[in-house]
Amino acid sequence: MTSVKLELPVKIEKEGKLFVAICEPFNIASQGISKEIALENIREALELFLSDEDVLEMYPDLISSYTVPEKEDM
Repeated sequence: MTSVKLELPVKIEKEGKLFVAICEPFNIASQGISKEIALENIREALELFLSDEDVLEMYPDLISSYTVPEKEDM
């Protein structure tokens, strides 16, 4: 089986005192007091989402590995 690398777009916006990280393709969001913390939190949320058995069953040929952009890529 060939593995596919799934690169997920994450955008970070400032809302009040917090930074909100959003992955629109999966409609997942997280937040933090800095861009770095928001990115760490969205990475964790996406890891949990993508490790869910129901999600893996929906996309078995697409989700075998994935990356979230590093902060310098944003």
